[in-house]
Amino acid sequence: MNLSPSTQALLHAVLRPEETYPQAVQTWLATTELNRLEPGQFHLLPLIVPQLQRIAPKHPWLPRIKGIYRRVWYANQRAIRAASDVWQVFDAVGQSALLLGPAALALTVYDTQALRPIGVPQVLVPTEDRGTAIQTLSAAGWQPSPPTASLTNERFVRWQAGYLFSRPTANQHVDQVRLCWHALPYAPLAAWGSQWFERAVPLAHASLQAQTLDPTDQLLQALTTGPALELIPLVDATRLIARSPIDWSRLVAMAAQSQLAFMLHEQLATMRALGVTDVPAPILAELALIDVPPYARALWHLDLIPPWERTARQRIQLNYAIFQQTAAMQHLAPHPGHLYAYLRTRLATDTLRATLKRSLQRLTTRLPLPHGY
Repeated sequence: MNLSPSTQALLHAVLRPEETYPQAVQTWLATTELNRLEPGQFHLLPLIVPQLQRIAPKHPWLPRIKGIYRRVWYANQRAIRAASDVWQVFDAVGQSALLLGPAALALTVYDTQALRPIGVPQVLVPTEDRGTAIQTLSAAGWQPSPPTASLTNERFVRWQAGYLFSRPTANQHVDQVRLCWHALPYAPLAAWGSQWFERAVPLAHASLQAQTLDPTDQLLQALTTGPALELIPLVDATRLIARSPIDWSRLVAMAAQSQLAFMLHEQLATMRALGVTDVPAPILAELALIDVPPYARALWHLDLIPPWERTARQRIQLNYAIFQQTAAMQHLAPHPGHLYAYLRTRLATDTLRATLKRSLQRLTTRLPLPHGY
């Protein structure tokens, strides 16, 4: 991953504040335009607030960044409350569940709930319990979003790692949660379904009493899930490694089996190059030697292109690489029938005509810039 001086300075400032600030903070301020942040920087802004308050308490950017900090805190409170409600619904009927991703990380490796944006909380259930979990959520007022009558179809287990559920609240807001039946979207391995729960650890927090992945599994998920452009997974991983023992041999074995070794190597190599955590050199060497198929490498490289800059050809290539990776994990040949099922599931369509129409819309629609870009 090629990082600009601005991004390197910001990462050093938030990952090694006791060693690099104020130099890193000053470098970031001098090389950055707040109205046009580089990809991945926006979600790191809450982490820079303490340093800015010490070094530049009168800097004109500080009020805006503190405003982002407060908005993250508020959004996270709502997300945690939604996750807690779903957890209580499942706990009442004896349904096994784990809290995944940013929500679990925000509650375990960050000091306050405003430092790590959560977005939509993710709750994992065993794959075989998917139908029961959907019925339980629906009975509690949570509905698939967008609505679909095909959610219990087997193709959703195969081609989707989860689905968004929403529920209106009394104050006219809408709570959201993502019900997951695969912990790794790019590696829906049936054999791994039970191991997440067997190795789960308690997530004891005042806001939510739940369980989450063990640190090694959490590290793999943090670095191989989500857009490659995001920088916050590097912070997640650094904090995980600093706070918990990592079973590096198991991590390498899982990366090899899931064909995510190249992606994991790139992320860990970036962390080692930044000098922000002690990633063992032999582990990087092992990951580099693992043979991965061309589509696994293509997936990573294409995902590094900002979505709003991708051509129609690159969008097709990225989606086909994801399809190939997902199919390979289930020992499926990438033939047209499976591709059609994949597209129908991802696009939430039920006919060939609707699938083609929505695919064309996705390819020709110019994506807006996200917040902070």
